[in-house]
Amino acid sequence: MNHQPIRSFWRVVLTPLVLAGMVSGCSESPIPLPFAPTPLPPNTLVYDAPVSLTIKTGSLLSGTSIAYQGKNETGQAKVLITGLLAPKQTADTVDWQGTPAPGVNVKLTTRVASFDDQSLTLAGGARIEISNVTIQPGGAPGTAQLEFNAPITLSLKKDELIPGTKIAYAGSTPNGAQFLGLDDYPYRKQLDSLLYVGRLNPKVFLRLDLRIVSYSETGVVLGGTAKITIEQ
Repeated sequence: MNHQPIRSFWRVVLTPLVLAGMVSGCSESPIPLPFAPTPLPPNTLVYDAPVSLTIKTGSLLSGTSIAYQGKNETGQAKVLITGLLAPKQTADTVDWQGTPAPGVNVKLTTRVASFDDQSLTLAGGARIEISNVTIQPGGAPGTAQLEFNAPITLSLKKDELIPGTKIAYAGSTPNGAQFLGLDDYPYRKQLDSLLYVGRLNPKVFLRLDLRIVSYSETGVVLGGTAKITIEQ
């Protein structure tokens, strides 16, 4: 079967491009929109994941500069953020942004879910931005310092790659949706699974657990989770 050349660009979040039109009969330039999205740099993947993070008393949250030192005399949580003491109570914010590994930027937006003399638990969200992606299929993750499970939905056109992989959708066949770049059986029907593991950079490992939501000759919709392991 002949196929068109595969387009090698990646998209995780598709944001509509909003254009400001000119008023009919007016010769002025379009008004710039302050909320227009900032394009991602080439070879960059972004994932948004819910998080629940527990820090034991007297320890640092691995990969970050957030530490928990137990309760103070008034019963507040003694949280250290980049070395600065930040007394916290339940539902208070604990935000952090940093680079736990080369080419990886993580932004945590969390609140204190609970704390006691033994530990503190944070709950909220994380944004993981991975730059200079170099795809290496296969392998196994190393020792993790941070792990995230991001829910994802992908809408791919024919010949488009699954972001972070070398797997492309080749179209609909009598055997089901066909994918190029798989090591095993290349066909999947609706609700069938598609598993992928591989490396995004020397310190980031990706596992995709996907299901075929729908497919046609021109495109496929996939849903599932992306497990991002940031290694020590």
